[in-house]
Amino acid sequence: MSTDDRVRTIEVGAVEVAVERDGAGITDTSSPRPYVHPVRTLGGTVLSAHHPADHDWHCGVGVAIPDVDGVNCWGGRTYVHGRGYVWRDDHGRVDVVRAEQRPAQYGSSTTQELVWRGPDHAVVLHEDRTLAWRTVDSGWELTWSSSFRTPGDAVVHLGGPGSNGRVGAGYGGFFWRFADCTDVVVRTADAQGEAAVHGSVAPWVEWSAVFEGAPATIRLEALDHRDPWFVRAAEYPAIGSALAWRVPALVHPGVPLVRSFRATITDGTTATDAATPGGNRLDR
Repeated sequence: MSTDDRVRTIEVGAVEVAVERDGAGITDTSSPRPYVHPVRTLGGTVLSAHHPADHDWHCGVGVAIPDVDGVNCWGGRTYVHGRGYVWRDDHGRVDVVRAEQRPAQYGSSTTQELVWRGPDHAVVLHEDRTLAWRTVDSGWELTWSSSFRTPGDAVVHLGGPGSNGRVGAGYGGFFWRFADCTDVVVRTADAQGEAAVHGSVAPWVEWSAVFEGAPATIRLEALDHRDPWFVRAAEYPAIGSALAWRVPALVHPGVPLVRSFRATITDGTTATDAATPGGNRLDR
């Protein structure tokens, strides 16, 4: 299969709003993995980017983890404490081994069984993933849930630069690389701006911006956890949920680690006067 191979389309009513891709042909150093791109508003505005020139391994909307027991399933260079980012032959990949699409109670959904592999193709992690989508009054809604399981009897450590010593760089987990945009406003209920929201713990984060002349808003809710939000606006446009902000997340045998999110995608921007500086922010 080629890079960006289309698996299925996501439609709300008669409108194609996103495409699931297997990513099987992505170059090895960008850690091949499935993702969703393009993601659009109901009005057709494209909100996601993939393989941007600054970070080839940023792929639409998906889950990527920089350190799965020493395997780089994020892509690019690996952060090594005391040395910085270095190229290593440690890139893994994520393969879809089973997928099924079915109607949901209020929309449609897909379920996927995935295996995360090391550079030697050994399985280092299992994932059960569910995507569900439906129309809502303000636009449409995408719910994403990833349940991680160990491949054996040992605990699996899910980490990244943050847990490996780089302060404020706790990326890894659910990640959305936005298409180029301007007039960005990123906020939570009590914080606004990249510096205030980055590293904060809040039930939701909202990104409003103008994409190719069209305003749009994405509100991302954390449904079952209190991980800090990861934000980039000045360097490149992206938000994510930091699975390992300071310490690795641990997957214990027989106890799945679950992370679930709901994204509400709307044409137009929202008012921002409810946000004030501050918020429950961790050290960045």
